[in-house]
Formats: sequence, C-alpha cells, structure tokens
Amino acid sequence: MIFARDESVLLFRFEDGEDFIDAFVRTLSDNGLHSLIIVSGIGMLRDFTIGWFNSVSKQYEKELVTVPHELLHISGNVSLKGGKPFPHLHVTLSGPSRNAVGGHLFGGTVCNTTELFAIMTGTLKLFRDAGSETSKLEFRK
Repeated sequence: MIFARDESVLLFRFEDGEDFIDAFVRTLSDNGLHSLIIVSGIGMLRDFTIGWFNSVSKQYEKELVTVPHELLHISGNVSLKGGKPFPHLHVTLSGPSRNAVGGHLFGGTVCNTTELFAIMTGTLKLFRDAGSETSKLEFRK
C-alpha cells in the first residue's frame, strides 16, 4: 500500500495480492483517519465478495466472485464504529464478459493494482453503532 495525503485529499494505491479491506483499514488506523467520503477508484479485484441487502430478511445476500474484474466505480464512506475505521463501500465491476456486477463490497484481493481517492469531512465526524452490521450512519460536528 502506498498512501499520500494533502490536507483533506487522500490517495491510496494498493499492490497486487493485498487484501483490499484489511490494507485500507490498517492504513486508516495507522494514520488516525476516519470520517471520509470515497470519491472514486479504479483498478482490479479478484476473489471479492459483494452483497445485496434484502430489506425483508434484514440480511445481506452475499456472492463470492473469484475471476478478476475491473473496478469500474467505487463509492461510500468511512465512519468510526467501535473505535475503529469502518468502510461502507459499494462497487461496480466488470469481468471477461464485460457484464457489470455490483453491490456492497465485503472484501477482495487486489489484482495488479487498485487506486482509491477520498476526501476528509473536516469537522463533520461520521459514526456507526458498533452493535449492528446494518447500523445507520450518524454524524456530529
């Protein structure tokens, strides 16, 4: 992972084989960062898990995709949950068939490289309830 920042702009470059979520959270923790808005990202992931939230069962329906896919879009935020940075990420990816898949990103392995761009929210702090996987975002000044 290569990380750089300039006041409120954050740049992350992930290396081939890195666990995307673990490397991201570790870098955030090591630098005391949370309360971010994910602006964009590009690259590739393999062995990634995406999910769709079923509003009836109140559970995520998850799917593991092992084939490498191009990261077409990523959005979301990073809040503080249980005292640790918590990324809430949604992605759109495309594989060899060029068909798009997407949803909530639970994890994945970087394939080749992935680049992520984020901005800090300044005095607005983002929080989530530590007792729930589906907790709603709260914010405070």
